[in-house]
Amino acid sequence: MDNMYRIHVVHAAASGGPVRLRVLLVHHEPWWDQTRLLPYDSGFFLQVLREAADGEAGRPRGPLAGEVSEAQALDAAFVHANAHRFIERVEPVALRHHPVDDALAVYYRNAYDTLDHLYYAGTFNGGYRPGEHRPLEERLVQAEYDIWPTDPRWTQTLRTGQCWGTGAWGPISEAEASVRLGWLLWDDDPDGAAAAFRHAIELEHGDPYAKVKARLELDVLLTGQDKYTEQDQDSNVPLELAFRLHAEGREEEARAAYAEAVFRGDFSIGDIFLGGASAIAEARQRAGMESPAEYGYRSARAGDLSRAAAELRKIYDDGSAQVATFALALLEGDFDRADEISGGSLAGDLARTWMGQFAMDLAFVHARAGNTGTARLLADLADEGHDSGPFRYALASGSARPAELAMEMGTALVDKIVNPAWDDGIEAIVDVACEYLPELAAYACRAQATCESVHGQEENAARWRKRLTDLEPTGPS
Repeated sequence: MDNMYRIHVVHAAASGGPVRLRVLLVHHEPWWDQTRLLPYDSGFFLQVLREAADGEAGRPRGPLAGEVSEAQALDAAFVHANAHRFIERVEPVALRHHPVDDALAVYYRNAYDTLDHLYYAGTFNGGYRPGEHRPLEERLVQAEYDIWPTDPRWTQTLRTGQCWGTGAWGPISEAEASVRLGWLLWDDDPDGAAAAFRHAIELEHGDPYAKVKARLELDVLLTGQDKYTEQDQDSNVPLELAFRLHAEGREEEARAAYAEAVFRGDFSIGDIFLGGASAIAEARQRAGMESPAEYGYRSARAGDLSRAAAELRKIYDDGSAQVATFALALLEGDFDRADEISGGSLAGDLARTWMGQFAMDLAFVHARAGNTGTARLLADLADEGHDSGPFRYALASGSARPAELAMEMGTALVDKIVNPAWDDGIEAIVDVACEYLPELAAYACRAQATCESVHGQEENAARWRKRLTDLEPTGPS
């Protein structure tokens, strides 16, 4: 995971000597090794001191940046072998909010966007506002350390009161650092880049999303392709990786690759864009992998919402965690909070389209579990404003099952949106249903034809009856 730590300079004397730094954990997941949340050795602080002197993002330039390159700071072997040259010793002097209790873990999960914005607030960029940001910081896992440099030059750019979100990596973010190193070395040192990607993959405690990124990048590198190729690959590449990892029993990485595949999905039927629906359907068919809502529902029942949250943030990434937060509210049965997050509507932009898709997927999950009332609420939420998009997505993704249940919910939707003045909604349902649920396509054609006829629009009614006739060879009469 990126954006892991913030730094505050608690004390730095111009005459040199030890400096006191506060390290704050910006993001947290309950399944991480809780003994490794905060840094504990000089390697992390070598990175921090170098970054504070790199001359980037408003930071001053100092001599340490000339001694240690960016690539070296990302190289775990270099950092561990050379930190002693620059830092004599590190002494922890204070620790707060650790171990993490349940309430704090929930806060970290639900305040993801707020904390991610906090990461970018620093004194160097003028974004830090103590009155706004300090109360947030007070809630976070944090520790203070006294740092003794081997030479006062290594800390000469530090000033009391400075703060920033650091790119320095710690025990739980080493995999991400190795991926960044591989990217940095790609053009000039491809062997070094390959070694960096392999290091990320082989880490015992590496983040599964970073490991998947490393695997995808390594495959591209070893075939001699351009470094930007991985970013342009379609969903089939991470999906095949998900199947491979699933077969090897690497379930966490398999889910991470699956999330990447669904996020990249660009499936369409005609002019109807269905995004990651085909990836969800294929993953279920070939590997029995759960849809996002199925995985979230099972995780919620097991008391492990944070894993679902991490996956949802990846699949529905529009630059924020808004969709994931909405989905979590639905998984917890908090419809008022979901309504507040969505602004009272699921129509309009991409984020709200994703919200509708998740709500419909979850509606079928609840319906299959016998939770009829909740399923109805979710379905009504998803097709609010006579929007057939979420239902079409559920058909294409295979989430609308069994067929009897899909038919029941589909006919209810058709009855709701059939209209003599506007038949685009029915047209879209027919276009998708004829591929996945032909009897629903036939029902929709009959319903629209009858509606047109009742309102005296016989020409339109005839067109819909013709459409029904064209469907009947592949569906019931």
